[in-house]
Amino acid sequence: MPEPIFLDMRGRLLLDGTSQHDIEQMSQPVQCRHCGGVYDLGKVEVTARYADCSVWKTPCCNHTADDRGETGWKSFSDYTRIQLRPGREADNA
Repeated sequence: MPEPIFLDMRGRLLLDGTSQHDIEQMSQPVQCRHCGGVYDLGKVEVTARYADCSVWKTPCCNHTADDRGETGWKSFSDYTRIQLRPGREADNA
């Protein structure tokens, strides 16, 4: 049986060299929208918390990122959640 292909929520292939096994071990895998790297959102170190968001440095490119893109407070999200199976988020798989 061929290995499944991992896509982000917009159907883009994950091309940064992260293996399927590594992604499956992540609690909340996301793809950085600045460099395309894949990292585990559940393991980032939050550097600041505000009333509307949390802020951290991405482990792939050290860019300052926040979660306001998911709440609608900003038009550009710093990351895209990766689905391991269609219709299911990785931490629910």
